[in-house]
Amino acid sequence: MINPEIHVASEALSAAYLNAANYPNIVFDNFLDPTVLMAVSREGKFLTENIETEGWRFGKGDEHADQVLKRGIREISSMTPVMELVCAYMNSDEFVGVMRRLTGIPDLVADWGFEGGGFHVTYPGGKLEIHHDFNYKDDMGPQRMYRKVNVLIYLNEEWEKEWGGSLELWTKELNGPFKTIDLLYNRAVVFNIEDAPHGHPKPLTCPLKESRRSLAFYYYSPTPPDNQLYDRAYWLRDNKLV
Repeated sequence: MINPEIHVASEALSAAYLNAANYPNIVFDNFLDPTVLMAVSREGKFLTENIETEGWRFGKGDEHADQVLKRGIREISSMTPVMELVCAYMNSDEFVGVMRRLTGIPDLVADWGFEGGGFHVTYPGGKLEIHHDFNYKDDMGPQRMYRKVNVLIYLNEEWEKEWGGSLELWTKELNGPFKTIDLLYNRAVVFNIEDAPHGHPKPLTCPLKESRRSLAFYYYSPTPPDNQLYDRAYWLRDNKLV
């Protein structure tokens, strides 16, 4: 379901991933199989253009000053057919194996609850302030699990750079972005979340009928992180995360 070249090269790319500036990260273009991508991107566009009839699929909105005009679908039973297949594959033993080889985390596992993940859409004027993700869960099994890695896949077939929405990866010192990643169709971003502030903090200026669409997947390990625990997202305020 993913580009076979990425599948085969995952272990070889591990050094580049682990030695990336500031914290482990990598960008893959042409990530999903083109036929699969076309189908899931069209489903995502259909959902956002028909919110009056498809709104039941989306979870309750979490609107606040730092997260504006963003909605999502995390329940796999509420997803459209191809989206459900993609999400199941991204949590499969096969893909988790790819992630273990790339990240060097041998006990990495998927979250079938898709907490905070699944399908994401942000509408015109929306934004996601720079933040540090929550990094542990107590409902995945008998022991606490620690969030280690994010995978984001962009679904917009047409997106103008000037509309905004590029992902900013910030330094842990919060002195600005060290990498800005544009929303290219079928681009995937993988990064470790320890001391990894990120977001797209400028309001989108896309046309009213457009939206920023992506899939998000988070992977966990029973090994505690080296940094502090975050029970929720911590947002940038006056050069601090609060």
